[in-house]
Amino acid sequence: MEKAYFEYNGNNRVGKLIAKPTADALLTFCEQEPEFEQAIEQSGKSFDDCIKEIAGGFSASNPAVSDFTVFKKAVQFYFPGATISYNMDIHLSGTVEAKEKKLYKKPEVIPPPPVSAPKPSASASASKKLTLNLDDLLDF
Repeated sequence: MEKAYFEYNGNNRVGKLIAKPTADALLTFCEQEPEFEQAIEQSGKSFDDCIKEIAGGFSASNPAVSDFTVFKKAVQFYFPGATISYNMDIHLSGTVEAKEKKLYKKPEVIPPPPVSAPKPSASASASKKLTLNLDDLLDF
């Protein structure tokens, strides 16, 4: 999808405020979902019409609206019934790497205890079962 499609030419004050972030979100959604990009291309609708419809739902005296609401309305303008979801995380260190290290921490390898007892016979060791607990291997 070409960026030129997402240029807002309207004069609506609310429209001017929401046009750029909405365009960025829609471009991202087009990259994520080719079927959504195709729906926009085949809709015959303009981005100005999309912004005009969204902005028309808010009064000039109270233009406060969440990004989530705006983006959802924009997606549904082109693809009725579609929805969006968000995933927000907090990173106290300011970096994502700290979280990734925690998520993908390798299990700690514990060396086997020293062998002091005599080795069991082959028939005795064959009858023993080895039990592993998945919680021991994964550190959440």
